[in-house]
Amino acid sequence: MKKVILALLAMISMVVTQAQISGYKIGVKLSPNVSYMRSENGDIAISKAPLRLGYGLIIDKMFAEKYAVGTGVNVYKMGGQTQFSYTEAANDTTSIYNLTRDYKLTYIEIPLTLKLRTSPIAGITYWGQFGIGVGYLYKAYSDDTYQKNYQQNGSSNVFSQSVGQVVTDTGNDIQQQLMPFRASMIAAFGLEYPISGTTALMAGISYNGGLLSLYKPSSDVVQLTSGVPAFSSDKKSVQKTSRKISANMIELNVGILF
Repeated sequence: MKKVILALLAMISMVVTQAQISGYKIGVKLSPNVSYMRSENGDIAISKAPLRLGYGLIIDKMFAEKYAVGTGVNVYKMGGQTQFSYTEAANDTTSIYNLTRDYKLTYIEIPLTLKLRTSPIAGITYWGQFGIGVGYLYKAYSDDTYQKNYQQNGSSNVFSQSVGQVVTDTGNDIQQQLMPFRASMIAAFGLEYPISGTTALMAGISYNGGLLSLYKPSSDVVQLTSGVPAFSSDKKSVQKTSRKISANMIELNVGILF
């Protein structure tokens, strides 16, 4: 993370001095957010929307008085909690576990947006922007609590209840389970208040919604019927579906433009 901060500072030092002569508006921001998971799979339950923190570099390339292409670098943390049942095979035996997972994800994102600005109204400029972002998964950890509930029984391969011990695994590295990149839709609005010359304070609210699943393709989530796994009629197999979960956040952006 220190390397990321140093890289941002280096970029700022290179571009701020050129902002005025090249038609750029450059800034830095702090971005606390409320993040949460989302899934269209009804067998995956969603809970919690923790407060996380981000920061970034703002680069607006003005191509008209009121229009700009907005980009930069965003570094942000995301979280949330999911609950689902999954299958795991070991020694030719398949078991079913219930998993509660708290996510601790860090992304580095490059946004590409269209930014529209008003003329100053009582000294304040209002803006809105819309676009996409591509993020790289820098770190991914989770706090997991899981418990075995069913297991195939001996040579018959029939599932039966087998309640195991509740296990808690904190600081679990899950980066290999997740996609290395995250695509997102970005929508934001806010205002700028001039304080000296071209320098202005900036504040805004943005929505950053994941377009793809966090997880690499896998079909190990157990389908449930009234809270019970959907077994075949002979109880030798269980119906499964994909682990499709996206990450989303609502940010408060506060910063300064030069």
